[in-house]
Formats: sequence, structure tokens, C-alpha cells
Amino acid sequence: MPSHAPKTYLVFGDLHGRVLPAVRLASVWARDHNQPVDGILQVGDLGYFPDPTRLDKATIRHAKDDPLELGVQDIVSYTKIADDVFADAHVAPGLWFTAGNHEDFDELERRAGASGRGPDFVVDAYCRVRGIKDGRAVPFPDGPTVGAIWGVDGAGANRRTNLPDRGYVRERAVTRLLDTPFDVLLCHDAPLDAKRTGYGSELLAHLIHLARPAFAFFGHYKGAGGPSLQDFGCSRVYHLAGFELHGRGGTPEPGSVGVLTWQNGEGRFEYLPDEWTRIFTRHNWKWR
Repeated sequence: MPSHAPKTYLVFGDLHGRVLPAVRLASVWARDHNQPVDGILQVGDLGYFPDPTRLDKATIRHAKDDPLELGVQDIVSYTKIADDVFADAHVAPGLWFTAGNHEDFDELERRAGASGRGPDFVVDAYCRVRGIKDGRAVPFPDGPTVGAIWGVDGAGANRRTNLPDRGYVRERAVTRLLDTPFDVLLCHDAPLDAKRTGYGSELLAHLIHLARPAFAFFGHYKGAGGPSLQDFGCSRVYHLAGFELHGRGGTPEPGSVGVLTWQNGEGRFEYLPDEWTRIFTRHNWKWR
């Protein structure tokens, strides 16, 4: 096998609108480490509400205290702040995400359906932010193939019951992804028992056990990010905390972002150290 230069991806937890801060952090990391970021991966709850009249109740409630919850408004049309973020010399070529449970699912479905036969679709004015279709996988040149499952568990004892149908994990999406070799799984909910006993999706656990991806990343749950409590064999499963910039002094939450390095069909993942992420806050991100 020919040796390829390593590819580097930053993986983020729930953003809830904080798309541009995440893209900026990736640019700062690339600059500080003299290492290009080949892509940003994100585990759902992007907070994709391009029409502010369609916000869900939770987003409306949180946005009253934190305008960053509405950050998607800065990318769905051209804005000065997005112009500046995407013009950075170290900016990643794109951000790829799965859908969580706080999204405008009708608009995501519309955009996915209008995008043709490819596995992903554009959701922003800059063609930098791309959703991965439910049960599909995106191959990255000389990097991993990244699959996605949308939504949260809709069958377990601790399931949420107040979501639109599209907010739940679909068995047919899991079945479709099983037919596609992939290296990395982006899902929003945890595989069953991976974060908390009795919580998570049995379908996602079956998918990981059968497909055996090298990595699976999920968000959705409160608390610091960390490796799964459960053993998934050869698959390394990680929780990403929400990247909400509510840490001390407006810093990122512990375990909310990590770096995935991929070379010659193998990968390594590490959370970014708090010592480094503390240089980046909700107060200075526009100028870092």
C-alpha cells in the first residue's frame, strides 16, 4: 500500500448554532499546530434552523440568553462575519454533519432530496457546510469514509416522545448503511448503554457491532466527553460534549472537540487538551 500523508479532521459535539465558532477554532488549531485541517465532522444538533419562525421551543428558550444559538442565520445567507471566517488562510474545506433532534427536519429533507444522488448536500450560502444523508457515507480522499445516522432513539424505555418522526433513528437508514463499507460513524444519540445505562439506541449498537467501523462519535448527552462505557470490540466509540462555550470564562466544554488523524487506512483520535482550548472563548473567537 502506498504511504499517504496523514489527514486531519476535527470532530465537534453538539453546536446548537455555533457553526462559525467551530470553523474558527479549527482554523486557529491548524495555524497553531502548522497542520492543515482536512475537514470538520460534527455529531448533530447543528441547530439548523434557517427560517427563524420555525425554531423549536428549546432553541427559542436558550436563544433568549445566548444569541449564538441562532448562529446558523449567519451562514444561510452571505454575512460579514461568515465572509471573514471562511476567508481565513487556514480554514478547513468544509464541515460535514449528521442530524440531531434540534433541527428543521423538513428543510434538511428538502435539501437532501434536491441534491441528487450523492451522499451529502449543501445547507449554507458558502457551500462549506454539508449534511450527510441518513444512512449514507461520504468518502474522503486518502481519508476515512464517514457514515451518518440521523436522530435519537425512538424505541427504548428512556426515549423522547415529543419529536417529529424524522427526529428518530430509522431502521431502514441503519440497514442501508450496513450495505456500505465505512470507517467512521457520526450519530447523534449514543449506542445503547454507551454513555448512561439504559439510554441510547439499540439499533445504533447493532450497527456498530455488525459494521465494525474504526470509530463512532456521538453527542446529545450532557457532561464531559469521553470514551464509551461499553466495549464495542474493534470499534472505538466516543462521546463529544456540547461545544457551547459555557465553560469558565466562555471556554469550550471539556471533551467537546477532538482531532482524528487518518493515514493508510488507520486512525487515531484524541480530545483537544483543555490547556489549549482555554485560549479560545465566546468573547474572542471572532478575532482569534
